[in-house]
Amino acid sequence: MPPTQREVMAIRDKPKKKNPAGFTERQLRLLLNYCYATRQNPRMTISKIHKDYSSYLRRKSTTDIINKAYAKKVINGPILFVNSGIEVCLMNDVDNPREFFENCKKDEKTTLAFVSHGYWPIFLCKRGANTLQYHDSILPNNGCISDKKIENIFFEEKGTLPIDLYPHKWFEEQWNTYYCMKYPRNLTYKEAGKELGINWVSVREYFLEILKQCKIVTNFFPLGTEAYSPLLATLKTDYETGIVKGLKTLNRTTYLYKADNTIIFLLCVSPKPREQNYLIDKFQRLEEMGLIRDLHFSTPYDWHRAF
Repeated sequence: MPPTQREVMAIRDKPKKKNPAGFTERQLRLLLNYCYATRQNPRMTISKIHKDYSSYLRRKSTTDIINKAYAKKVINGPILFVNSGIEVCLMNDVDNPREFFENCKKDEKTTLAFVSHGYWPIFLCKRGANTLQYHDSILPNNGCISDKKIENIFFEEKGTLPIDLYPHKWFEEQWNTYYCMKYPRNLTYKEAGKELGINWVSVREYFLEILKQCKIVTNFFPLGTEAYSPLLATLKTDYETGIVKGLKTLNRTTYLYKADNTIIFLLCVSPKPREQNYLIDKFQRLEEMGLIRDLHFSTPYDWHRAF
C-alpha cells in the first residue's frame, strides 16, 4: 500500500542525519558538485550553480550551505595555480629540522613547508629553480561522499602525469592580474581594476587570457580540514595515473606533487580508528607487489603555507 499523507509528512519531518561538521549527505553532494563546477568556471555565479547543480528549490538554501561550508572549512578555493618557478626539496639530512623549518617560515621565497617525523623531516616548496613537474589536489569521485572503508586505492593503469608548463607569453599585466585574482571569487573585476589601476574591462580580458593556462584548484573535506591528520608519502611508479585514479575513491582531497619523477602525496587521514594504519598497509602491499617502489612515509607535526 502507498504511504498515507501522515506517513509522508513524518518522513519529510524526520531530521536528516548530519556528520560531525553539521552536513547531511545531500548537502555534501551539493558541495562536491560546487567544487567541480568552480573548477570548470571559477567565477560561476551562485544562480548558475543553484540551477545546474543543486537539488534545493530555494537559491537561499544553496547559498547558505555553501557559505556554511566555507566557514567550517569543508571546502576551499577555487584558487588559480601556475607552475611559475617552484623548487621542491625533500630533505632527510637536516641536523635540526625544527630550526630549519622556522627559518623557512621567515624566508620570503618559501611557498610551502612541512616539518615531520619519519623518512623526510623536511618537505619544502620555494621560489627558485623550476623542479616541480606536476601539482594538483585530487577531488573525490562524485559518488564518494561517505567515509566508508576504501578498497580501490590503486588501479592497475599505467601512465605518466603531464608536466605543468611554465606560463607562455605572459606580460606584466597578466602576471599582475594573476596575483590579484589568484582567489577569483574574492574580488569583482571592478574591485580588481581599482587595485591594479586599470579599468574592469581590461581586468576581465587579462583574466580570461591567463585562465587558459591556469590550473583551478578546489578542495573538499567532509569533516572540515581540522578533523584530518596529514601523512606525507613519497614513491615512484609506472602507474602514476592509476594511483591518482585510485585516490579519487577517498572521500576527501589528497594533495599531490611530482618532482624528480617522485610522486609526493599529502594524504589527509580521517579520524576513524586505525585509518592511518590502513592507508600505510595498502601502499605497503602495492610495493610488495612491485607496482610502486621507493615508498617512504613521514608524519608532519607542523606546516606553513605562504600562498
